[in-house]
Amino acid sequence: MADSAQFDVFADELLDERSERPLVIVGASKIDDLLFDILKAFLLPKRAKPKEDDELIAGDKPLATFSAKIKACYRLALIDDTLCQALEKLRAMRNLSAHSIAFDLSKSPLRDHFSEFRKNVMHRKSFDLTKQRYFQKTALNGVEELQCLLLTVCVLLEAVRERTVTTIGNPETLLIASR
Repeated sequence: MADSAQFDVFADELLDERSERPLVIVGASKIDDLLFDILKAFLLPKRAKPKEDDELIAGDKPLATFSAKIKACYRLALIDDTLCQALEKLRAMRNLSAHSIAFDLSKSPLRDHFSEFRKNVMHRKSFDLTKQRYFQKTALNGVEELQCLLLTVCVLLEAVRERTVTTIGNPETLLIASR
């Protein structure tokens, strides 16, 4: 229940934002956190000491970057190909928003990344459900559409996170390795 309340607070804060750049940065940050949570839930427990960062997915470790988390979630079959593609486009938009002075989703290359992100999210039933829940009108303006797309991805990943169970590994290879 606490997770649901925390998500509602995040959604309200995202909906209060009216500028594209902070929407992309905040949305991507939340999605990065959700990917971390999904991987943490799926992977075997860390071997590091309790107070230490996870030796695989935190800090400057191999799967700590947004890009690595996206790829790992896809390769571990935790997300599908179109969601992976959408996340890669969001990552590209996030990087441009953080490293470019000019930020305009109507101009290339951002326009192209946004178009692909939109294409890979908007066709989902979850987009329509998110739109119905958070927006009371049929036509969304540009900022509202971006908000709805980001919330849709967050809702999807939140659902994935809730249903992710720790892997049991491959019993056959574990048996071989234990010999």
